[in-house]
Amino acid sequence: MLLVRKYIRAAIVVAAVAVLASCGGGSAAGGGGGGSSSSSSGGSNPPGNVTSRISIDGTRAGQTLSGWEVTARFWELDKANDRYDGSWLASRDTIIQRLIDDAGITRVRVQVRSGTENPVDYWSQFVAGQIGYNADRSHYYEKINDNTDPAVANPAGFQWSAFDYYIQNFVLPMKSQLAARNKTLFVNLCFVDFNTTQFKGTLSLSGSPNEYAELMTMAAMRLRDRFGINVDALEIILEPDNGDGWNGAAVGRAIVAAKSRLAAAGINPKIIAPSTSAAGSTTGFLDGIATISGASSAINTVSYHRYDGAAADQALATIRQRASALGADTAMLEYDQATIQNFFKDMAFGGATAWQAYAAAQKGEAAAASGYGAVLWQSPGGTLALTNQFSQIGLIQRNVVPGARAHAVTSQLGSDLSLDFRNPDGSEVIAVYSPGGSTIEISGAGHTAFSATFAGPNGAAYTTSTVNANGSGLIIVTIPANTVVVLRSTN
Repeated sequence: MLLVRKYIRAAIVVAAVAVLASCGGGSAAGGGGGGSSSSSSGGSNPPGNVTSRISIDGTRAGQTLSGWEVTARFWELDKANDRYDGSWLASRDTIIQRLIDDAGITRVRVQVRSGTENPVDYWSQFVAGQIGYNADRSHYYEKINDNTDPAVANPAGFQWSAFDYYIQNFVLPMKSQLAARNKTLFVNLCFVDFNTTQFKGTLSLSGSPNEYAELMTMAAMRLRDRFGINVDALEIILEPDNGDGWNGAAVGRAIVAAKSRLAAAGINPKIIAPSTSAAGSTTGFLDGIATISGASSAINTVSYHRYDGAAADQALATIRQRASALGADTAMLEYDQATIQNFFKDMAFGGATAWQAYAAAQKGEAAAASGYGAVLWQSPGGTLALTNQFSQIGLIQRNVVPGARAHAVTSQLGSDLSLDFRNPDGSEVIAVYSPGGSTIEISGAGHTAFSATFAGPNGAAYTTSTVNANGSGLIIVTIPANTVVVLRSTN
């Protein structure tokens, strides 16, 4: 608590400096959890201690945000105790509320494991306590063909209990809460076929594109016909480089077969591929996909993960170039170790249209112990909050909404990372991360009055002030080290 109080006091001073620097006088005050705000009139001269300078070009519009994504994962899988833990359901509605309001989540990844095609329902046994987590997981990707005809499904050969569990307990309630806020849930249907479990079955979906298309069309039709949910996107396969026989050509054949089968059922989702675990593997898979007629042209989003660590940064330019050549956008759709720096690099001008770390929520003894790329963590006392990982990312995500357009930002001095987005309602959001602390000068903003909210490291409390452009049209903000400031226009 002492550390948090020290940060709050420091940030209050910083906020005051920001206002005074931009306005030539006035006062500011801040507090935790959104804080209090203050405002003042514009001045004319920037301070002489500017250490960072960025320029926004409002005439250059980049990618349009599709939304902020999360995977339907909580603490239902109790690996440590080899059991099912349904206690998350007691917090479900609050989890959803916090995902939407604190982290701006509007997209959900709904996973279909390849082991769905199996005559045995292991998930129901798991939830009932008849088998443990390890026994259930060993069958996740055990594929046993329902029959020899991929054009005619035998319902007894498919087990949908795990799939339905997440739809009923998370996707439908989230859709309802978003609708109450006049927002729409984006549903990304994602196939998973890892090569990591004991049992693999007798069917190769990587080698049988029509069988793959049968399974995914059944999933999409189930969402539509049973639950009234439209599939917005089909993520062909999660991490094919970790998959059971999935190379680029296999992904390409799956794209063509699924697109055709889904269209025949009246379902036409956007196609997301290749979603490799390593960003650096993306172009190689795109090359393989290109060997299959009609596959590359069907891709709407070139997706990648970041599990190759720092090397992923070197792949971003090529990924964006390849996507542009296909008439597609890009998305970073999983990295459970993602940092605020990763976020800024992925979402930069010309970058990703969607982004996710991974899980919706985890529980832990302390925020610092929460892992799995979770957006939220629940304390032993039942309190839900953004994880340390998301305390800064969430501030940006809840201010930049689907339909927002990125605009070009040029760094002219310093090493701060910055973004500029214009929301559909005309509001402008400028986000800056300062690794070493700085006094930053911003030119070219489309507005002159902003609410400035600071998010420090490790979940430190937010503080808010008001910042106005000075007589020269410049915005001056002083930012502590390892802190994000989000400026949202108020005029």
